[in-house]
Amino acid sequence: MKADTELATDPDAGATAAAEAEAFLTADDVVMTFGGLRAVDGASFDAPLGRITALIGPNGAGKTSLFNVISGFYRPRSGVVRVNGVDRTGKPPHVMCRHGVARTFQLTKALARMTVLDNMRVAAPRQVGEIMFGAMLAPWRVRAQERANTTRADELLERFGLTRLRDSYAGELSGGQRKLLEMARALMLRPRMLLLDEPLAGVNPTLGVQLLDHVQALRDEGMGFVLVEHDMDAVMRVCDAVTVMANGRTIARGTPAEVQADPVVIEAYLGAEDD
Repeated sequence: MKADTELATDPDAGATAAAEAEAFLTADDVVMTFGGLRAVDGASFDAPLGRITALIGPNGAGKTSLFNVISGFYRPRSGVVRVNGVDRTGKPPHVMCRHGVARTFQLTKALARMTVLDNMRVAAPRQVGEIMFGAMLAPWRVRAQERANTTRADELLERFGLTRLRDSYAGELSGGQRKLLEMARALMLRPRMLLLDEPLAGVNPTLGVQLLDHVQALRDEGMGFVLVEHDMDAVMRVCDAVTVMANGRTIARGTPAEVQADPVVIEAYLGAEDD
């Protein structure tokens, strides 16, 4: 079943449709420091809608730190993060979600003692019942919203093949199933751009293929993705563009074929021996 994939709208969107298609999410010369350590040292990249953009590099390259800056978990020392042409640098995660940028984590954040369905429903944004007076003064709105959120959650669970686990506790799921749940839960936010931090880590090959199939299908429906991933076969197979980082900096950008052939990338990453 094809779930409703209505995308979030940005109330302050200022870019034209052409500019948005060119780069919905951009990071320009971002610097992130921890004491004397420059985890991100002037990194830049851009990601359009309807494309899968990979962010690759060796361990310690600064990829996850850059993700944390973009998604609002870290405030950079300098640099600019733009969403749909508007400066959103340093905005907290819930604000970035409202503007269409959501993320998943390398280590899944499923609420283990809640059911799969409740994990989905809790992710729905702007719930009337979250505010005491809203729950007291408009209980009918709370119930109506709960029904709508449950319907959307069930659609997404069906799409991701998790319907049979609907009433299971999230803690009972395998690592791969949790990855699928986390991605499905992120879609409850109706993002336009989804950041996936090592989605294939700890996932068996069968579920990994399923997850990438979902990413490609959503890409074809107009969503954008930024993918941090160490599985180079998967990156080169499914991604439309690749940005390479090393030592906190962007060292190359291009198509998968261009990046594979870049001598700088080969020396810094692709041709290096495993640690």
